Amino acid sequence: MYEFLRNIIAKILIILLAIYLVIFIPILWNYHPLIIVSGSMEPILKVGGILYYHPKKVDEFKKNEILVFKSKKHIISHRIVDISNKEFITKGDANKKVDSFKVSSQILGEGTNFSIPLIGYYVDFIYNHKYVLLLVSLSLFIDLFRKEMVIKRE
Repeated sequence: MYEFLRNIIAKILIILLAIYLVIFIPILWNYHPLIIVSGSMEPILKVGGILYYHPKKVDEFKKNEILVFKSKKHIISHRIVDISNKEFITKGDANKKVDSFKVSSQILGEGTNFSIPLIGYYVDFIYNHKYVLLLVSLSLFIDLFRKEMVIKRE
């Protein structure tokens, strides 16, 4: 029974680790994940989802694209509603009014018009508990190594 339970737990942990790694594969194509923590862009970008953004030159942005930028406290992804002199007026899709500030610096890139729902909660947990990921990886490695040693002895 112990062996059966250990195998199930190991498989679940491997799947969770694989999901975490798959989320970051788009980085190879310069698409960076961002966890959505606000409902300002709903229904397109849902809270708890992951949005991907990629770097883009300031003069290449167009109206209606999603601009990802840093504010004093947060990273924000809002839609561009107007552009003047390389300054962007933005607005969250769910917000009634445009943002009270213009964006001209701290621009990270253009966001995609879709997100992977709910997976951001999982990524946030792993990111804030990196030691868990390390311990799980280490325990899986030790378990696999130990099984290999047992097979060689037989």
